[in-house]
Amino acid sequence: MADTTSSKPLKCQPRPRPGFRQLAPLLAGALLSLLPQGGDLLAAENPPVDFGRVQRATRTCQRNLSDASPGPCSELRFEQNREGLLNIRFVGPGSGEITSNLVTFVGVVKDGAAGMSCREGRCRLEGPLSTEVTSVSELGFDQRGLPTGLPSAWPADGTCKVEKHDVHCEARALSGERWSARAEL
Repeated sequence: MADTTSSKPLKCQPRPRPGFRQLAPLLAGALLSLLPQGGDLLAAENPPVDFGRVQRATRTCQRNLSDASPGPCSELRFEQNREGLLNIRFVGPGSGEITSNLVTFVGVVKDGAAGMSCREGRCRLEGPLSTEVTSVSELGFDQRGLPTGLPSAWPADGTCKVEKHDVHCEARALSGERWSARAEL
């Protein structure tokens, strides 16, 4: 039988270097992929304005921790991470190594109200309003302002009412703990 394979080595032809005409579509595609998409262009022009914080000193304020007697609070914080979701934080002194303590009522604003009107992280409270409390948490801070541990949190049912000069929150956990807080601004 005759050998049909050739014993000659194959010659490789060098590929021609691509010119500008061949590279132009690749470069254009790469640059276009770096640009924001249509919806992102609008987002870049109109950044989200539905989050921020309002902090107020209180004239009078009392709040309780889950099984403790009511204690004073000196500051009230309203935080909105998303329109219609409102955290109401009552800030007061702690005891021992805990120098301050937060009791937070997390709720959904009722009746489709905005909660807060925010622009570039600066907010204005839109009241009067009412929230349906979904959870309550407690967190202590040391003298440096660092958390002393993880927050204790409970799913809860309750309400918060925010009026021009008064804020009142009440909630009850499924496991029986109760919280209430009232502040006059």
